[in-house]
Amino acid sequence: QGWVGPFEGKLSTETERDRHKLVTDMVHSIQIPSYGANPTEPARICLQILHTGRYAYHPFAVSASSTKSPISPFPAKELSTSDVKATIRDFVNCAVLAKEAGYDGVEIMGSEGYLINQFLVSKTNQRSDEYGGENFVNRMRLAMEIVTETRKACGFGFIIIFCFSMLGF
Repeated sequence: QGWVGPFEGKLSTETERDRHKLVTDMVHSIQIPSYGANPTEPARICLQILHTGRYAYHPFAVSASSTKSPISPFPAKELSTSDVKATIRDFVNCAVLAKEAGYDGVEIMGSEGYLINQFLVSKTNQRSDEYGGENFVNRMRLAMEIVTETRKACGFGFIIIFCFSMLGF
C-alpha cells in the first residue's frame, strides 16, 4: 500500500534484499578520506524508508484518515488500528532487510506529507483512537512505535535517522 505506484522500487522481500546488496557492496568498496586514525575508510550508505500514504498514485492509497491528497486522483482509505500495527511491522521489516542487505542505517521519512506526517498533522489525522485526536502524543504514537521497534529489531550499532518536518504544525 505504501508504494508510489505500480512497479516502483521497494524493499519488502528477501529477493529485493539481495538486489540491494549489489548496491551496498559497491558503495562499501569505495574508500573515502578520513580524519581519524586511518587515512581512509569505507563509504557508508543509508536507505530511505517511506510510505506514501495518501500521496500514492494508485487506488489502494491509505492514510491516517479518509482524505484525498491534492496531488493524487485517488482518495485514501483510513487505516484500521490493526492496519496501523501491520504498517509498523512493515517499516521494521524493511529496516531489518536493509540491515541484512548491508546498509549502515535507515532514514525513516516522517516528513514531506508522507504517511507518518499524515498521522502527525491534525489536518490529515482526524482519528479518535490512540493514534489520533487533538492530543499530539497520540498523533506521534505511530512515529514513536516505528522508531522504537526498528531500534529493537536492528540494534544499537545501526543508524536510524528520523526526518521530521514542522510544516502543518
